[in-house]
Amino acid sequence: MKELLNQDLKAITEADSAPMISIYLSKDGALDIKSLTEKWKESLTKAEFFLLKDYTKSFVQSFMEPLWLSDDVQKLEHLDKGIIVFYSAVMQGYLRVQSSINDLVVVADSFHIKPLLRIKNNEKGFFLISMSGKAVNVWVETNGHLYRLNTFRNETEAAENTNKNLNMNPREFIAHTSIELNRMLSKYKLPIILAGVNEHLGHMKKYLDHSMVLEESIVGNVERAKSEKLRGKCFELLEPFYHQKELQEVEELNLAVKKNYAITYIEDIAVSAVYGKIKKLFVVENRQLWGAINKLTGEIFISPRQSNSHDDDILDDICQVVLAHGGEVVVLKEAANVKGYIAAAIVTDRSHLYDLDQAYSVPG
Repeated sequence: MKELLNQDLKAITEADSAPMISIYLSKDGALDIKSLTEKWKESLTKAEFFLLKDYTKSFVQSFMEPLWLSDDVQKLEHLDKGIIVFYSAVMQGYLRVQSSINDLVVVADSFHIKPLLRIKNNEKGFFLISMSGKAVNVWVETNGHLYRLNTFRNETEAAENTNKNLNMNPREFIAHTSIELNRMLSKYKLPIILAGVNEHLGHMKKYLDHSMVLEESIVGNVERAKSEKLRGKCFELLEPFYHQKELQEVEELNLAVKKNYAITYIEDIAVSAVYGKIKKLFVVENRQLWGAINKLTGEIFISPRQSNSHDDDILDDICQVVLAHGGEVVVLKEAANVKGYIAAAIVTDRSHLYDLDQAYSVPG
């Protein structure tokens, strides 16, 4: 199977070729490849269990064979915290993730994307600027890899009648380089992490004009540091950054609920989704509501558990409906501070919400 990229998310949400298997497999840092392979086999066994509820044994064996033969888990790298596999008759692929995920297996009529949305919405990559008195390197992290975009060197033309280079002092060099960096980074809204000795960091923070520069930096001589080590330190610094970002989303949600800008009944949310009335949907990654949603009326049918190859997480389906109508979806990693409701939505208006005496009508 191929490794999927950020731009494949649209194809994943629009895929329609049941049965569709979504596997989220976490990788503990201390887990060896043998133990991880056993976890992978357990996930496949669970997927087969759901398939056998609705399909013949011969079909399931044939359908699952490529997954049993795949070596995707062996492609995980040191800094990866897990793998997401999407598998159907027409789409097969995997994503390595550097954010913690919960183990989950879903077999349904659509792919399960909620955890992936949280990662892709919040963790779109970052810039790393490593510096010394000799050079400033600009790196970008995307799709699980760290790429060097540009290098600015502290080198000038040799002076006339001399072989010596007239290099700028480090402060002048960083000040000069920051002009180019400000121009380059102004087009993006990605976190920016600085790396270098304290003196150089102080100069760069003074001259770099960008609101996404992290307060914390990687301190030390980075001239000979390996990119993988730098990348690992970046993830450590980004954890509190992403946590703070989630707290801001929770604060916005709670304020909307307090001011009556949001709805919290799941039935109202489902109807609002199919009518295209949701501006911003909030759900929690590790909460599921199994069953099905009528995507014409918004009526929901709740199951006590995921019991077959058609039961899906209704919250996940609502996410996809909202995205299809151009709404925004916020997937919170934790359920803390969301006052117990399983979902909430900021809507454009409430005119579509039915009275108790009214029947559902098909949105037009």
